[in-house]
Amino acid sequence: MTSLHDQLADHISQGVIPPYQYSYPPRSAYRPLEPGAWDVGEVWDRDLANHQSPELNLYLHVPFCNVKCGFCNLYTVISTDQDVYDAYTDALCTQIRDHAAIIQARRLRTVYIGGGTPALLRTEHFEQIFTTLAEIYPNWRSTVEEVAIEATPDSVVDNPDGFARLLELGLTRANIGIQSLVPQEIREAGRSRSNEDVIREAVRIVQEQGLPDLSTDLIMGFAGQTPESWRHSVDELARLEPTTVSTYFLTVRPDAWFSKTGSYQYMWDPALYERYDYAREVLTGAGYVQEGSVRYKKPGRGGYVQKVLTFRGVPLLGLGVGARSYTSVLDYMTGSVRPSAKEVADYIRKARNHELAPVTGFPLTGEEIVRKRLVLDTFDLDLSELDRFGLDRIGGEVTAVLDAAETNGLIHRLGRRVQLTPKGFKYRDILSWMFYSEHVKTLDREHYEGLHKANRRARKTMGADPVRITGIDLKEPA
Repeated sequence: MTSLHDQLADHISQGVIPPYQYSYPPRSAYRPLEPGAWDVGEVWDRDLANHQSPELNLYLHVPFCNVKCGFCNLYTVISTDQDVYDAYTDALCTQIRDHAAIIQARRLRTVYIGGGTPALLRTEHFEQIFTTLAEIYPNWRSTVEEVAIEATPDSVVDNPDGFARLLELGLTRANIGIQSLVPQEIREAGRSRSNEDVIREAVRIVQEQGLPDLSTDLIMGFAGQTPESWRHSVDELARLEPTTVSTYFLTVRPDAWFSKTGSYQYMWDPALYERYDYAREVLTGAGYVQEGSVRYKKPGRGGYVQKVLTFRGVPLLGLGVGARSYTSVLDYMTGSVRPSAKEVADYIRKARNHELAPVTGFPLTGEEIVRKRLVLDTFDLDLSELDRFGLDRIGGEVTAVLDAAETNGLIHRLGRRVQLTPKGFKYRDILSWMFYSEHVKTLDREHYEGLHKANRRARKTMGADPVRITGIDLKEPA
């Protein structure tokens, strides 16, 4: 039997690239919940008892986009209908008020408005959201460390005055999706409006307006991307000096358009890790420090506070049609996992009538709480924090994985504290997968096998060539 050390070494040598581990259990492990079986108030009351210092991250989901990127499998709906935006904002604010007791029982640490492209909303929509938040949590601007929004370069360029107003309302960070600074690759992503000139103009606008934290991203592995074009994007972005940079490997999940059409080959190639190495060298040389496996920040300025806190076990309350909530009792959604205009309409109606309840999710046992922290937080984790959740019950398995990680040079051990080495940052997603429970792996596999079958049926109907998905037992755990 192959040892864990050898398995891990083999995955590294193959250049296996699992999807970025940003949640555990992943959405693919969610299953329908029995109607009425889970009361939101009771879930959060039970969660409160598990935290010595009650804190909270707040995520507000706005699903609307004006285009659908080929690689995106997020909950998005194509719409620029302002009447729909009005109704949706009303529903979201109603849902915020309905969760007042949950928010008030904790110290609010972050507010993140994600999507979709929330920057498509008008200024008055954001004023309504922040006014509602102030109604139930008057001191939110004093306690919240980060107020963030997702935007596209063209949404900033089209409405610079609206962006300036967001800064007045308390915005501290904007995630502006760039993906590439090579025109052909931008078109490949389906972002034809966000050309290089628009990207540079958006960066100039937010920097001149004094945004504290400009967060940008680049993607490794687009079709047609070369080592030279990757280096161009990294070099040019470093010259623009955003405060935060994320570099992601492209993951084509089977519910993204690239995979549905069969027009994209999933790339697992050790050479892609050379692009990771180049980005790390350039960015650290430019004064950035590595905050996570994908993220670099300017010290004292950049970073992604909500993600860091969530990885450390601070619960997240997700409101909006496609939002997920993360607690120590139940991870759940109150809406469908399949985005559509109908689902948005159903969400608006149910929010208005105070009828939203968990419909899909994953109940967390003590073992899964332990695994969640190990999957997400090996950057710097004190294992003694997990003792009260029953670490000893899977202690042998955890020790074996950590031993394999240490002998492969991925972690430091400082007493009971675990920290990733530079090599560990690089291969963190491979290591994280090794902490998955067999139950979650099975649910994940069933979910993606179902999507692949549906895609194959659809491609036969369309007459498209089949997509080639390469993988081992690590395939698509996101």
